[in-house]
Amino acid sequence: MTERAYPARYETPAHVHDRPLFCVVLDGSYEEVNGGRTHQCTASTMLFHAAHEEHLERFGGAGGRSLIVEIEPDWYERVRQVAPSGVHTAACDGGGLRAAGAKLYREFGSEDEASPLIIEGLMLEMMGEFLRLRQPTGARPPHWLSDVREYVRANFSRRLTLELIGRAANAHPVHVAQTFRRFHQCTIGEYLRRLRVDFACRELAGSEKPMAEIAQAAGFSDQSHFNRSFKRETGMSPSQYREAQRPPRRLSNPGIPRYCP
Repeated sequence: MTERAYPARYETPAHVHDRPLFCVVLDGSYEEVNGGRTHQCTASTMLFHAAHEEHLERFGGAGGRSLIVEIEPDWYERVRQVAPSGVHTAACDGGGLRAAGAKLYREFGSEDEASPLIIEGLMLEMMGEFLRLRQPTGARPPHWLSDVREYVRANFSRRLTLELIGRAANAHPVHVAQTFRRFHQCTIGEYLRRLRVDFACRELAGSEKPMAEIAQAAGFSDQSHFNRSFKRETGMSPSQYREAQRPPRRLSNPGIPRYCP
């Protein structure tokens, strides 16, 4: 994952990439020319480039800035398990794909321990959208979704991956990531982070354990990650939360106030 900036009026020569990639346009605008088609890319555009497909870019007067996510061949093989023919280069403006791209960029800049899991989930979800998977969309969740939820709840303090979670549900990770978000309105990584913070809240309110011990038991790699995640979810630091949960102090012998002229 790299963030790249391009100067005004910059034009790339026609080129191909050895690996497929996602491109999240962050600032500026440019023309994307691929296979004789031209797409006007702005800060609302999300692109997928297939490997070995020729294209070029022509940037406008403001230049541009993008997040580039190159995809390892082994990871892309997981997509081919669902769609053996893969996916061709495509661009999408706005909608759920763009929202996922913006979230991917936020997680790219985060040092939270849960970020790699969230990034992986977002990539699988975006790939699923580009592939236009024809999954059944019944009103009721599949029976294995409760297994996924319980597996994450039982193992929230461990280092989890979508591969492990998919194996527990006996379902493909792409399908697991998409289905979980559709019925829970959050990614698995976000759900995991909330479970960890909820556990920490109970420990902070009901015990005097050291912060570092609570952070480790909740699954955070260190106390600084714990502090950032906790404040992101609750709006206050762990120490502020613990203090807010303490009962108000009472004076042991308040006495009787007297009037002093």
